Amino acid sequence: MVELPRGIAKMPRKLAGYYPIMATAYDREGQVDLAAMRRLTEYLIANGAQGMSPNGGDSEARYLSAEERMRIVDAVVEANAGRTPVLVGCSAPTTKESALLCRQAQRAGADAVFVMPPANWQGTLLEPAVPVEEMLAHYERICEGLDIPLMVHATKAMDIPFMERLMERIPNVQYIKEETTHGSKLRQYVQALGDRVTIFGPGLHYPAELEWGAMGVMPSCCAPYAHARVFDLWQAGRRDEARRMWNRMLPLVFWRWHTASQEAGKVFLM
Repeated sequence: MVELPRGIAKMPRKLAGYYPIMATAYDREGQVDLAAMRRLTEYLIANGAQGMSPNGGDSEARYLSAEERMRIVDAVVEANAGRTPVLVGCSAPTTKESALLCRQAQRAGADAVFVMPPANWQGTLLEPAVPVEEMLAHYERICEGLDIPLMVHATKAMDIPFMERLMERIPNVQYIKEETTHGSKLRQYVQALGDRVTIFGPGLHYPAELEWGAMGVMPSCCAPYAHARVFDLWQAGRRDEARRMWNRMLPLVFWRWHTASQEAGKVFLM
């Protein structure tokens, strides 16, 4: 574990670019393969990824124990060695579990954490029927004693008024990951909140998401060089080149989105 001396706060780094949701590697006995996670970190950095995102949805985090998740964070932070920001997924079935994961990630050296609403919802994964006050309380509890930024993994229920209330009550909320695929919600977030919070998109409409005002994307770790290069070209003002590169990637993108994305990411890495 890479841990800062007591009393020394870590200076936050601005998150922007391609932050791949890292696949979780297992050995033949079904145990988390930490050596492979270190190799994956090196591979993503070598291919230009602007940041690392372990323990997200495509990481199969919901099937991992808290201990396994933190061993992964330790391995990624150690292998990364400060070269890129590390944004750690800390969503869990309960607020208590998410809060614990966030504090452990902070102690391990994470630059920021991203968290979904609590899982005691009705409805679907991205359209939970969670009372507004319950969602607000969830994030307030998570941020008690948390000194690093929080990315809210947005759901359909999180409209502009909700996000404004959340940001007013919790200074840690500095990022939003918009997950819906049609783009209108992302544009609404940017127009209403973009001067106060940084928006990330899912990466399905990558150049368009950047044009709408997103500052990064969080798809899987498929084709890391191309994903990172699109962002670099876009930032350099070479937007036609970025679009052409993205157009060449579309068969892979649609294959991944229309299959089981976790399996697709691992097939690509094999």
